[in-house]
Amino acid sequence: MTHDSRRESSTETGFTLFEDLELHMQFAPVCRLTDGAVAALELQLRGPSGTRLGTVDALGRAARLMEQHHVIDRRRQQFARSARARSVATILPLLVAMDLELLDQLEEDTMVTLERQIVVVMPSAVSRSPQHTLARVARARAAGKIICVDGLETSEDAATLLSLIEPDIIVTGAALLQHNATQDSARLAHILAAHTERSHAVVIAEGVDDDARRITAITMGASFGIGALYPPVENPTALANVPVVPLPEMPVWSTPGPDEATPYAIASASIVPRRGDKRLLIEMSKALEHQAAIGGAAIVLGTFQQAEHFTPRTAERWRLMSEKTGLAGVYGVGLPDLRDGNVHRAPLRSDDDLVDEWNVAVLGPHFAALLSARDQHSGNADLDRTFDFVQTYDRMTVTQAVRSILMRFG
Repeated sequence: MTHDSRRESSTETGFTLFEDLELHMQFAPVCRLTDGAVAALELQLRGPSGTRLGTVDALGRAARLMEQHHVIDRRRQQFARSARARSVATILPLLVAMDLELLDQLEEDTMVTLERQIVVVMPSAVSRSPQHTLARVARARAAGKIICVDGLETSEDAATLLSLIEPDIIVTGAALLQHNATQDSARLAHILAAHTERSHAVVIAEGVDDDARRITAITMGASFGIGALYPPVENPTALANVPVVPLPEMPVWSTPGPDEATPYAIASASIVPRRGDKRLLIEMSKALEHQAAIGGAAIVLGTFQQAEHFTPRTAERWRLMSEKTGLAGVYGVGLPDLRDGNVHRAPLRSDDDLVDEWNVAVLGPHFAALLSARDQHSGNADLDRTFDFVQTYDRMTVTQAVRSILMRFG
């Protein structure tokens, strides 16, 4: 639907091709794959007919190549305020996509009046800054936006987005339907099935250009599709005799925000803590790290109290683990704010309640676990220290724990 970027001022570069280019609006039916019934229309833009930018895909590719796709996003919002677009929205849900990073730049009246505005999150946004992305998604949800995850087929770790973002809509790109069955597509099918069973998110397949691709999209877990099999129209009256089906209610279910501020407080509210010594807790932590490495596309976070507890040996272990996971983050007082390979590091404030906790949280497509220990400040030697700790494999609790950590850095 769209792709993320940081907005760059075209006036600063003097390059205004996409600001001034003649664009045309069209409406792509979002059709139920089983019977072709229309559930919604997506507002799309294309360049002048007969030119190299005369199709939606060509315009999008050129804008991305020139790092000007934010301009297309903004112009799409302008078209969405037109009388024709608003008249369409009174008949069928009109889906208007925009990049997550454009949210803060929208005019207030646009944010209020567009009821089916879709905020699209791409894998690169999370890999750059999971904390800021999560915070932006929370603001978008609070503003009544529909959250969409795109690009699952372009990034090995993109499925991590589903557990972290819990989108209302999942878009699979056209490339997914253009290849024969592969191990990667089979893995994605399992991930989509697990997520949609939990959340009832709507899966929309792009590139449904013929009946064979329609069947492939259904096999992958999509319920709706966009493509040449359902041609876009410039005048929606052309769809007057097409059967209509309601788009599922949105937003779909998502994990409620945590009532407590730290993972230990969240988990111990429903689990009776046990007393443990550091030696065994270290091995238990390593076991969870190993599970994260074999689980694939998992989010794994660790809080280490003080920077000295994140030793060079531990750092190397996390670096190797992170090469097999979707997102890894470590936090502690005195840790530098940087990305080391695939491991995000960030410092904790010395007065943060999280400093008294030692946490390892793993949130993957098929597995969730949390080991959370609270320091009792006992024992003379480091390995003799004792902790009250809790373990849980409840997905909602683990999700809340992960968010309680990441939201500190938004």
